[in-house]
Amino acid sequence: MRLLAPLFILSLLALPLRAEELPRVLSLNLCADAYLMGFAEKNQIAALTHLSRNAAFSPHAEAARAYPVSDGQIEAIIDLQPEIIIVSSWSDPMRNRLIERLGFTLLVLDAAQDYDSARAEIITLGKAIGREAAARAYLAKLDAEMATAQPIAQTPPRILPVQRRNLTVGRGHILDDIITRAGAINLGRSDDGTTMHRVSLESALAANADFILLNETAAQPDSRGMEFITHPAMAAAYPPPRRLFIDNNLLVCAGASTPRAVAALLAQLSSN
Repeated sequence: MRLLAPLFILSLLALPLRAEELPRVLSLNLCADAYLMGFAEKNQIAALTHLSRNAAFSPHAEAARAYPVSDGQIEAIIDLQPEIIIVSSWSDPMRNRLIERLGFTLLVLDAAQDYDSARAEIITLGKAIGREAAARAYLAKLDAEMATAQPIAQTPPRILPVQRRNLTVGRGHILDDIITRAGAINLGRSDDGTTMHRVSLESALAANADFILLNETAAQPDSRGMEFITHPAMAAAYPPPRRLFIDNNLLVCAGASTPRAVAALLAQLSSN
């Protein structure tokens, strides 16, 4: 799969484009939505993803209401006539091939699982849409926010991230990056380097973590999936003062929301 047509790349790498010459962009990538709102010209955004307005998935949902959205169906794409369509690495390959056959240019971006990877994607996107200088200014602002989130100076707390259906996460997961940047130790890391794996009730108790880190509350749907977290033994071992929380909408994508996620974790660690 090509990222951008060669001739199109050359045109975008030329002199900075005037506003009326900027390519129209359609996002089918939730992670790209925040970047487009951050540094694209508003009139070059053909549409964001429909999930961009859903607060369960995006911390920028309110801002997204000022932009058009699309369900990503082929009919809608044809009507919008964007010049660049941003997709994800896991997007439907059949749809991607059809989009390309229709003459649209695809830009494939991963959902970065760490802030450093997200920084590179921001510059890639900025160059592709003719807004490199604005993308670099946006990135500098994110970096400044990250710099204010200083890791805690005391002995690093030991944190076990736990999710529904007794899952925990290790290296390669966005939560691992957030925990590390906060100066804490992620007890979810496994010896084999698995990104996500199950942890038994016994091992979660034996870990004797300083804190467990949640991204959902017991009041949310699928209570059967929350049985592990709400088990009486877990409640006794990890009462409210030993429980941390980061909203799931800050964990969908690394990058735009990472400084906020790290700051939220540090604020809770400082109060305990």
